[in-house]
Amino acid sequence: MASVVRASRPRIDAHMQFNLMMELYDKGRGMDTAARIEAINKFLTVSQPGVENQIRWSWFSKTNTAERIVSTLRWGLHQLRDGKPFMRSGPPITGLPVLLEQDRGFEDGIVWDRYHARIARVGARDTTHMFVTRVFELLTEVAPWLRVCQREECKRFYLFERPKQIYCSDVCAQRVRMARFLARRKPKLPTQRAGRK
Repeated sequence: MASVVRASRPRIDAHMQFNLMMELYDKGRGMDTAARIEAINKFLTVSQPGVENQIRWSWFSKTNTAERIVSTLRWGLHQLRDGKPFMRSGPPITGLPVLLEQDRGFEDGIVWDRYHARIARVGARDTTHMFVTRVFELLTEVAPWLRVCQREECKRFYLFERPKQIYCSDVCAQRVRMARFLARRKPKLPTQRAGRK
């Protein structure tokens, strides 16, 4: 009799780091530069203790670096959700010739393999971006538990807790239930009487 081998749940630190990454995804655009830097450092510190001592001050002098990281994270997760590659180079810069876009130096990434329900690497050549590298490693590590919320207005990545879980949170599940309930209770338009003018 063949035994079913189950992957163990993600480690606590991987789960915590995933939550930090998704918090940066959700709130990163609304944060000021200092808050973004703090959130990025917190994310990196889980896997590399002391990393904030290496990078904090250089990021304060380059205010657009933290913003670029947040926009690359958002772009990449959207790409991954839609079945396209999440490339380290980030979103293409509009207005530049294709040759210059590809010359930004980072042409590796990952892609969501829907058929096998897993993350696959795409053409790794450079490992200098600490943040994106850790995002790739983390997504690869938690891939067996990674799902996309089925609520049409959300479509957010989450780590499922129950095998039949299809929404990222109880809030999303409740919104779907409420929308269905309201759709059933929607009053029907009264039929017009033939004699009224």
